[in-house]
Amino acid sequence: MKILTAHPRLFQEDQQIDSHISFVPFVRFMKEKATQAHGARAAYFSEIVRHFESNPELQQPLREDTDISKYQEYLDLLTATVFPITMDDSRDIYGIGVPYRFAIFYYSEKFKQIFSEDGTELKAVPKGISEEKVKKDKLTWVYKLILERLYQLPINFDAELIHNMVNPETGMHRYVKVNIDPRFVDVKVKGELPALDCGNICAGDFRKQNLQDLQRMLPLEKFSLEGFVIWTIQDVTKDYVVTGMKNLVLNIRKDNELKTYTQAREYIKTLMDREDMSVHLIPFLKVNNKPVLENTVVSQSIIFSSVRNESERAAINEQLLDYLNTRPEPLVIPTVSRQTAELYPFLKYLPLHGISSFILFPIWHEKNLLGMLELAATSGEPLDWEILASLAPVYAVGSLLLRRSMELANERINEVIKDQFTALQPAVEWKFTEAAWEYLHAPKGKKASIGNIMFEDVYPLYGAVDIRNSSVERGSAIRDDLREQLQLIQDTLRKIDGDLHLPLMEELQYKNNRMLNNMRETLFAEDEVRINDFLDHEIAPTFRHLYESEDSLKPVLNEYFNKIDKGSGHVFHHRREYEESLQDINTAINNYLEKEKDDLQKSFPCYFEKYRTDGVEYNIYIGQSIAPDRKFDMLYLRNLRLWQLSSMAGIARITHELEPKLRIPLQTTQLILAHSNPIAISFRKDERRFDVEGAYNIRYEIMKKRIDKVRVRNTNERLTQPGKIAIVYSYGREAEEYRKYIEFLQNKKILLPEVEMLDLEEVQGISGLKAIRLTVNMEGLAKA
Repeated sequence: MKILTAHPRLFQEDQQIDSHISFVPFVRFMKEKATQAHGARAAYFSEIVRHFESNPELQQPLREDTDISKYQEYLDLLTATVFPITMDDSRDIYGIGVPYRFAIFYYSEKFKQIFSEDGTELKAVPKGISEEKVKKDKLTWVYKLILERLYQLPINFDAELIHNMVNPETGMHRYVKVNIDPRFVDVKVKGELPALDCGNICAGDFRKQNLQDLQRMLPLEKFSLEGFVIWTIQDVTKDYVVTGMKNLVLNIRKDNELKTYTQAREYIKTLMDREDMSVHLIPFLKVNNKPVLENTVVSQSIIFSSVRNESERAAINEQLLDYLNTRPEPLVIPTVSRQTAELYPFLKYLPLHGISSFILFPIWHEKNLLGMLELAATSGEPLDWEILASLAPVYAVGSLLLRRSMELANERINEVIKDQFTALQPAVEWKFTEAAWEYLHAPKGKKASIGNIMFEDVYPLYGAVDIRNSSVERGSAIRDDLREQLQLIQDTLRKIDGDLHLPLMEELQYKNNRMLNNMRETLFAEDEVRINDFLDHEIAPTFRHLYESEDSLKPVLNEYFNKIDKGSGHVFHHRREYEESLQDINTAINNYLEKEKDDLQKSFPCYFEKYRTDGVEYNIYIGQSIAPDRKFDMLYLRNLRLWQLSSMAGIARITHELEPKLRIPLQTTQLILAHSNPIAISFRKDERRFDVEGAYNIRYEIMKKRIDKVRVRNTNERLTQPGKIAIVYSYGREAEEYRKYIEFLQNKKILLPEVEMLDLEEVQGISGLKAIRLTVNMEGLAKA
């Protein structure tokens, strides 16, 4: 067997450490096995030791120029011991190599087929991975070995290398995990063992270890390796595809939806391992509970791609949905013929695409048709029921992707309603009216742009009412709902188990109890997806079936069904309580600001824009350019700033009084940004909102985005706190102005006497910020 090695130009640094083939560690290992075993196994291990020790040449490391082929009988005996007898040389991927070197001296035929160039040179750098990454992985591997063997440092990290390869039989990409096992390698020291300052190596994450520091402290020249490593290759295509699909679900957005579906098709095709097959995943969207077709997605469908007009497409869609709603099982057509179109009119265009076999796979969730998967082959083996089994790993994730598409479609509709049907505020409507008139009466050929709507020298006021720890509360609600449902399932399964003796019930109990026991304080996205998959695709169909087929179990199952949400099939009340509490707070704030907004316009017109985050934020702009027909004076600005401070106190009081009535006792924080210099704003047509104009004014927008979570300097304390108002400012004159308003409101018992003057930590791009923090009087608040 010829040794496979990488190209000589690659990994010249391998020579930094001496590495030799040696059977000594293996023989020592077999001796230990012989002393621990009994009977025939002990005799077998002893015979292997005797056979190796009978050859004096094998009692020491082999020279580099040794012809390894003359030890073929020993290699055969070694591999027969190391690898299971069930290993297939033509199917399994494995090899034995020189430690730390890309040199493999014993390998299966499949290993040679995949990891060598024409059966000669080893592919050392996998496709899609840089040479530097491979070198770093090699260094990580050898230093992990040195630290564990010579310094007894437990390195809880296994470097996994995912290799993208092409299946030579199908031409499709497969993903394999390469593992290099060093158990038969001895690490030797040349001279004295170098001293090692444990430092970050012991305390930190070894994956983030600076390898240059290790190379300086522990030069590889001071060590040598003797023995051999075992290469084993595991096909992880299924896990890779499932993980990739889950990431698509988590990251899908309105701006990348089409790209997401393209990638999903590639993942599914990879899982099926058929190059001649095309895959199309199509969501079925609804508007006002009526099915609709979205052009960008449906254009990828084989069924709809050749329709000639809208009416024909609507007719085919109606035929398709009628069929799927009456026959929810997959439609498998091993051979597409003329009769196919007669039996299934919605498939009449399949022959035009040269399709020889076809599968239509409807995807359901809780009796709702979410979408369909089209599988089509133009050649090769006919598609049949057997191929559907390979879809099982991604069925649950695929249904999540389709459900997410429905949510995104609703979001797009809501955005259009908000953007296209919300009237302009009267304070600035006049400017748009003038621009529209000029656009309509512009000379021909000059109507490409309506021009820029801008207001110069306006004074900005920014305020934010935020829900304290909203993301934590939301996560807790989700976790509590899932925990409660798993507990409910546990109780239900226990009751069922007494009346129904099925091994599946025990397996469901085991999975349910494991998920329940593994619930952590922090629920990660992948945990949530896994639990929801279990609830939707294992518990829900099982309980439904038992309810319909076992009359004796109906009382127990009715008790379960009565405690879950009928629409989603989940326990939802913690999340509902959180959302209702959040909604109650935001409704109270919005009602207050809507009333106040109308009153503000009476003194001097201003632009008032509020938008919802977890709480409510607003921007106010006031200045001469907003109302050119009226004379602007700074007293209007001062009046607005006093109102802002007073209104924040009012909001704090409203939310404080609301807190005992909420299902979840959420609290709010109040933040004001003081900015004394005028800025320019312009209307962004792409986002249909006002934004600052000019590089100098960008600083104001940056401040707005950075101060919501800013901390007090030299502390870990957040500036914003419940029951308080924080005023962030940059200049002393701004603080002096607000001092007057504060004293006035303190005199009216709206604010308490306590005033904190704080320096703030530096935030990205901005330094020198300061803040005034005030405490709202929550008792006996007078009318402002």
